[in-house]
Amino acid sequence: MWATQLFTWIATFTVARILTPADYGLIGMANIYIGLVLEVSEFGLGMTVINLQDLTEEQTGQINTLAIILGVVAFLLSCAVAYPLGAFFHSSRLPMLLMAMSVMFVITSFKTVPAALLQREMQFKTLAKIEIASYISYAVSTLISAFLGFGYWCLAIGLVTMVSVATILTLWQRHPRFFWPRISSLRYPIKFSRQILGTGLAWYSYSNSDFLAAGRVLGQSALGAYTLAWNMASAPVDKITNLMQKVVPAFFAAAYQEKEALRSYLLTLVEAVTLFILPLTLCLALVADQFVSLVLGAKWMPVVLPLRILLCYATVRALTNIFGPLLNAKRQAHFIMWANIAAAVYFPIGFFIGAHWGTTGVAAAWVVLYPFLAAPLFWRSFREIELRPAQYLRALWPAVSGSIVMCATLISLRYFLPARFPLIVRLAAEIVAGALAYILSMLMLHAKDMRKLYQIVRPNMHA
Repeated sequence: MWATQLFTWIATFTVARILTPADYGLIGMANIYIGLVLEVSEFGLGMTVINLQDLTEEQTGQINTLAIILGVVAFLLSCAVAYPLGAFFHSSRLPMLLMAMSVMFVITSFKTVPAALLQREMQFKTLAKIEIASYISYAVSTLISAFLGFGYWCLAIGLVTMVSVATILTLWQRHPRFFWPRISSLRYPIKFSRQILGTGLAWYSYSNSDFLAAGRVLGQSALGAYTLAWNMASAPVDKITNLMQKVVPAFFAAAYQEKEALRSYLLTLVEAVTLFILPLTLCLALVADQFVSLVLGAKWMPVVLPLRILLCYATVRALTNIFGPLLNAKRQAHFIMWANIAAAVYFPIGFFIGAHWGTTGVAAAWVVLYPFLAAPLFWRSFREIELRPAQYLRALWPAVSGSIVMCATLISLRYFLPARFPLIVRLAAEIVAGALAYILSMLMLHAKDMRKLYQIVRPNMHA
């Protein structure tokens, strides 16, 4: 999976050199709507299938049919609202792009339940192979269409290709039966789904209102720059989080009554995630100006400061994301829903205020406001599994201490390297030195913790 992500990153940076900020801004406008409808059309059905492990085959088949009905309705609705949305964003090119991308609603509806069943059955190797194939298809199709001169359409082509490949391969592995939905049979699953949907809608409202504020207040080019900064800052977090979301909900759901097991799972996840995420985000934040100049070119330099701010936020988000599956497994979906509904009120206000200071102000709003969302989730999760804050902080310490050593090394080297060295040499030297400092500090200061994690990972590596 990591090799695949590296290939995808290379493809993304290559396409970014071909396209313009305005092209990314147009796709950013489309994604504001596409992502919202994906949340609604899925209706939380996948997470319901994973968490409610006592569903009968007939109930699962009814949910499968319901998912497809919702996907078709979402596609038809998108075709109806495409031109009004184009008028709202003052973009004549947006309607056709929206209609083409909305085909994804129908395609993904066919894999909602099969993919959830594979997760519930812990078929993680199969899911990883499907993910690898879909990401490779995205990268290849995007690159080819970009070199052929399709412009912003290359990003839409890549997304449709990715979901198509994922759906086909998922159905190949798992194809549940279809039954006509009956409300009497699905009363509790639909109630649980509504809570998941409420969380998803509220999350999508606040997590995309920054794009709305940037696009509406600052314009298409500024939105394009902000979108790329967001994508770069989120990439390390999203890739690891997406992998966790394929595995963690099934384990939490299976052990939802065992507090000791849940504490063990959570602390192990926290330690493992921070070991990877923290050095990645801090290193990229420190070398952001050199990296953007070298890899993307001078036209993308406005993304540097928002990128650094968003990387700080992304680090905290990586830790908070673990609590969602835990609280869902503990039947606390309603608590997550109301916390996210509150966030959907104050985040948009903060983003529109921050937009007066450009993309930097929009990014800064994340850092200022996110603690108000994260704190209740931390508190409720700790209470549900009787976890002491000191235990949690102990799990964070190895990554934090190693990252301090890495940052000190990287900053020192940056100031001592001669300015006459080529930029690529300076950047490579800083990254390599920082990585070595981090690895050595972990081996010297936290050898016991590293051995423990290795013992957990080793059986799966040899499987």
